[in-house]
Amino acid sequence: IAIPAYNNYIREARMAKVTDHYDEAIRSLKAEMAKRAAQLARGQTLNALTNTDLVNIVNPENRKAPVGGAPAYNTAKDDTNGVVALTVSGNAGSETVQIIQPDYLDLTAGQSVSIDATQL
Repeated sequence: IAIPAYNNYIREARMAKVTDHYDEAIRSLKAEMAKRAAQLARGQTLNALTNTDLVNIVNPENRKAPVGGAPAYNTAKDDTNGVVALTVSGNAGSETVQIIQPDYLDLTAGQSVSIDATQL
């Protein structure tokens, strides 16, 4: 009786960790894009964001995916290990960031968010 209950607990904890990583990426990148929009409005010159910049903004603590010891974020989602994808496109000040939740265990397939700097 205890082993199936424990396995279910581990499964739920891992899905919660991926969901937390996904939600944190959304919060962090919305704040970063708003900050960049304010800087641009004040006339500051901005460097274009890179995919590496996104990972550094979202994951300064170097959090890990729930399985495999991989970083929690990368440029491609990893459905097996629960890695959230972060990508950026566009020019400085008009970037669009995409955050993609992996199809990990029972999580909703294909869930993603795009944050467009021009819409903030």
